[in-house]
Amino acid sequence: MKIERRTLLLILLGACAYWGWPGLIQATGEVAVLRTAGTSHIEHYASVWYVRANHALWIRAENRERHWLDDIRVNPRVELAIDGQTRAYEANPMDMANYRAYIDAEFRTKYGVVDWLRSLRGDRDTLPIRLKPL
Repeated sequence: MKIERRTLLLILLGACAYWGWPGLIQATGEVAVLRTAGTSHIEHYASVWYVRANHALWIRAENRERHWLDDIRVNPRVELAIDGQTRAYEANPMDMANYRAYIDAEFRTKYGVVDWLRSLRGDRDTLPIRLKPL
C-alpha cells in the first residue's frame, strides 16, 4: 500500500492538532485553575477554559466524564483562579439545550480555532456551568 506525501502530511498535521491543542491554549493565557472538593474533602485541581457572558462567569465541561463534575455535584462550592486572583463561587450546571448552544457559541467566539479543533476529537457533550460569586 502506497501512501501519498500529501495524505501523510495531512495525517501528521491532524495528529499535531489533536495532541497539541492544550499547549496552544495554554500559550494564550486564557486558562483558569478550578479547585473542587467532594465529600472526601480532598482538593482536586483542573485547568479549565472560561468566558464572561450574560453578566456571569462560565466554565464548561467538554464531556460528562470530567472528574471534577462529581465534586461539583456533591459540593458546588469551588474556587477559580484567573490571572493570579482566586475567588470562591457556587457552581451551577445548566444542563439545558439553550444554555449549551449559547455558551458553546461564546466559547467558540473566545477560543476560535482551538475550540473548533477540540470539537473534532468527537467526545464532546458539553455542560455549561454558571459560577455565582460567594
